[in-house]
Parts: sequence; structure tokens; C-alpha cells
Amino acid sequence: MAMKIGTVDERNLGIKVEGDLGDLQIIEEYSESDDEKNEVPGEFHKGTIANIPNNLVKASATPVFGTVAVTNSENVQFGNNTFFNGPVTIKQVIQTRSGIDNASYQKTEDENPPNGKFQPKNEPSSVGIILFGGVCAVVLIMLQRDRQQSGTTQPTGDNSSTDDLLIAPDHLRIVSRTDWLAQPVEKSVEPIKLPVPWVIITHTATDSCFTQSACVLRVRLMQTFHIESRGWSDIGYNFLVGGDGSAYYGRGWDQIGAHTKGYNKYSIAIAFIGTFNSENPTKNQVEACKKLIKLGVAEGKLAKDYKLFAHRQLMSTLSPGDKVVDIIKTWPHFVNETDLTSLIPNY
Repeated sequence: MAMKIGTVDERNLGIKVEGDLGDLQIIEEYSESDDEKNEVPGEFHKGTIANIPNNLVKASATPVFGTVAVTNSENVQFGNNTFFNGPVTIKQVIQTRSGIDNASYQKTEDENPPNGKFQPKNEPSSVGIILFGGVCAVVLIMLQRDRQQSGTTQPTGDNSSTDDLLIAPDHLRIVSRTDWLAQPVEKSVEPIKLPVPWVIITHTATDSCFTQSACVLRVRLMQTFHIESRGWSDIGYNFLVGGDGSAYYGRGWDQIGAHTKGYNKYSIAIAFIGTFNSENPTKNQVEACKKLIKLGVAEGKLAKDYKLFAHRQLMSTLSPGDKVVDIIKTWPHFVNETDLTSLIPNY
């Protein structure tokens, strides 16, 4: 960079300097005033160079100085082609591009950070951090609540504590055929005569399920087994109840099921999903069955004086398992008689 510094002894003195402002080296002297046009470039005039401050001229060493200001100059040149005429003030930067501090730069008060270190300007604000943390906390709370509501509840019998999963005392979630991905029936099913006089409790003799996704898989596989292996037109049960506390709509209230040979047209079959010879059903599963029966009576689908049977009472089977039998035999309408001839309807 070449620049002309001030005036000395009422004459314009031009000095061309090379290097950064912190490394001044005089390489050529020139004059542009009218009375100095005949001067020979490169020759220094005695008595004039001595007037330049010592801290601005040094042949080889790099001087250290404070704020540099060039004022009242006729010409200052930056680079090769850019010129500024008139008073110019040059302010040094705090750091070079290499990241090394400029020793000659002096910070003003508003540029000194409190801890003495240079701080980046684009730091996140405290308000933004608080808002981000609040959003994260809300998301974590919602995820935790969802896991608690959909988490597995181990079967512990009728005494299990799963009341937190019940939305309301009388609420019953019935999962439709669409929701459990039922395939279309193979052929039409004969309608059942309403109100139905019997309810038969059975089990699927499969693994248990404790979430809707797991129960959907069990019900869907059961339908495939009944259609593909048994040759039935649809899943055999009228309803199924899962460990998640939901009832799954099978053939429903209005169609004859396929579950207990000789008694299908007199009964609605409710199957507990799982095998309960030694394993207890969950409390929600038991409550779902009781609510479903109550709903059937309220809607006129079941007779008010319906008869309740365990599957094993009508067929040679272990269904619905000892644990379920121990529960339903305490319910109203359960039939203890061994001779069922007088109980069979006349149609």
C-alpha cells in the first residue's frame, strides 16, 4: 500500500510504503507539488526525513504503535487502482485472516468483552434456549404418557392394578373389522335370531397380547387360520377381548358364529385372546368381557335372562382355561347345571 503522509515544513512530502501498517518500510520518495516537479525521484532531502516520527519509520523491524490516522493527505492509494483523495482515516482490524492478533490494534471500551475474550456475535439467545428446552420437555412428557398407556401390562389375574388404562368406568373400546384389517368374508353368513339366549366364553389358545398392535396381529392370524385351515367363511368368534382392554369385532351380534358345534345358533361367543390354563387374564381383559355382555343386553342383542357358559361345558376342550373359568363362574347368569337338555331353546 502506498500513501502520502501529511505535510512537513509547509511542503508536501510523499512516502511510498510497502507491507502492512504494522511493518512500514520506506522504498521511494517522490514529490508532486509544483515547486518540486524537477526533483529526482529516489533522493531524500536532508532536513525533511528527520521530521517523520521515529515510530513510523524503521528499515527492517516491525514497529508496534497504536491507532493509525492519516489526515489532510492529498492522495492515499490502496492496491493498484483504487484511490481516495482528501482526508482519510485508517482503522486497523483486530485480527488477521490467519487468526493472529494485530499487536498494534487498540480496542475501544465498547469492543472489550467482559471476560477479556472475543465473543462470537451469533450466539443463541437465552430466550431461544428456554423455548427450545420447554418444547423438548413437553415432547418427552407426551412420549412417556403414551408409553404408559400403551405399555404391556403383565397378566396378574382379576387383582391386577391397571385402572390407569381405563378411560372411564363404563367405557369400552370396540375395534372394528377395518381397524384390525379383516379380509372379506368368503361367503354370506346366516343371521342369528335376536335376542340371543346364550353367551359362551372361550379362548383362542394362542399367545396373549397387551397392546392394540399385538392384538390386531393375533386376530388377523386367527381369521386366516379359520378361513384357510378350517374352511369357514370368516373368523369363528362373534367377539374377542384382548389384554389391552379392547373388544375386537368378529362376526358381531347379528350373525351365527362357528365355535361350538350344535350350539352356534343359540349363542354369542366371546373369546379371550391367549391361553389361560395356567396364565391369568389381565383385569382390563376381564372388564372388557363384562362390559361387552352388558352392552349386548342394553342394545337388545342378548336376552335379559341370558345363560352364561364356559366352552368346556358344551364341548370336550380345556377352553377357556382354568383361570378364566375360575373368574366367570362367579358372574351372574353362569350355569352350573350339568344337564343342559332343559336349557336348549326350541328353535
